[in-house]
Amino acid sequence: MKCAICRNGNTVAGTITVALDKEETTLVFKNVPAQICDNCGEEYLSSETNKKLLQLANDAVRRGVSLELLKYAA
Repeated sequence: MKCAICRNGNTVAGTITVALDKEETTLVFKNVPAQICDNCGEEYLSSETNKKLLQLANDAVRRGVSLELLKYAA
């Protein structure tokens, strides 16, 4: 797809690192699938991936996690 930010690049499949902070919890997810602009580097997550990350964050908050590093698994 065409990048919505720079409008010059096209996105390609890749993986990124995502850090989420919620309340007193910080989560870092490695190897998250994303579309990445080949020109400016803007990152796009699918709605499915985004929902999963938010669900995992909510679960971590309920468990009382302070800091966690996770490898994303689809």
